Amino acid sequence: MILNINAPVNTTSYGYVSSNIIKELDKLGHDLRYIPIGPTSPDEELLNDIKKVLFRWDYSFDAPCLKIWHQHDLDAFYGKGIRIGMPIFELEDFNIKEVHSLSNPDKIFVCSNWAKEVVEKKISSQKRNVSVVPLGVDDTLFTPCSLPNTNKTIFGNFGKWEVRKGHDVLPDIFNKAFEKDDDVLLVMMPHNIFLSKEQTNDWISKYKNSKLGDKILFLDRQKSQKAVYDIMSQIHCGIFPSRAEGWNLEAIELLSCGRHLIITNATAHTEFCNEENSLLVNMESGYEPAKDAKFFNGDFEWRKIGSNEIDQFVEHMRLIHRKRQDGSLYLNESGIKTAQRFTWKNTAQKIVDNIWNSLI
Repeated sequence: MILNINAPVNTTSYGYVSSNIIKELDKLGHDLRYIPIGPTSPDEELLNDIKKVLFRWDYSFDAPCLKIWHQHDLDAFYGKGIRIGMPIFELEDFNIKEVHSLSNPDKIFVCSNWAKEVVEKKISSQKRNVSVVPLGVDDTLFTPCSLPNTNKTIFGNFGKWEVRKGHDVLPDIFNKAFEKDDDVLLVMMPHNIFLSKEQTNDWISKYKNSKLGDKILFLDRQKSQKAVYDIMSQIHCGIFPSRAEGWNLEAIELLSCGRHLIITNATAHTEFCNEENSLLVNMESGYEPAKDAKFFNGDFEWRKIGSNEIDQFVEHMRLIHRKRQDGSLYLNESGIKTAQRFTWKNTAQKIVDNIWNSLI
């Protein structure tokens, strides 16, 4: 099959998604024509696998076009074939521009059943055109490995600084869960390329100036996914107080490594996070304006993290620590089994199957 792909290839989340999809579609033997969105600067570890495709500038006029991009910018496509938009969004509503944009493609691929329900509810014209194409994990890189053999219980948070991701409440949770004499560590890797140095320092100060500031370790943005894996392999449990997620690549990568998860029971990561593989925090406080003075202006809502949710996070963190102390914290086998179903190869095959079904 000839397929035009209009997508970013870089080290942002969208860029990693596009790079891995291109890699696996090419391995399946499809004739890919790549039209870039923005500068092309892939992860060096992925470059050799997709380099051939990146130079196929001669898009086909008659082939389907898959555009992997934001929900507000699905208006333009290449060629005269079927137009497929693949947005990754976090909220449960759309503004006027997003509604117009999402109404344009012939087909829409979304990552999760949660996202499918949102689109079908808000974009009535697309009710029969939405397909779920779950994203994946590189199962050749994020492989299971033994939990670190240390007395210290090590928690980790991965994902760029944002109120949406609950970074404003995470230090409160950590400080409420433990005392100074508890042998715990919180590893933070939240670099956000869209923030200024001053904004980043404000975030770090909020953590460092807290009661357990000396038990929080900040790591810089890593240059490769292999380096991310090396860090993930050194923690016991990931913690994600997210108010809204479009997928959460890092959460499924942690499951693939056999790490435990403490995570909100809401939005897109419910596609792979469940009671068997994660310690879920039930979102019982309803909704609040999605506002952070940077990326969201409060026009719509996301899940609220109130005292009830904070208490659940606290209890889950304490449970992981108790299990680590008494020697009953083992590899997350359920998480490993779940991640095995969400490979990039499966993502690519799902894309192909859905396109073929549209052509029949």
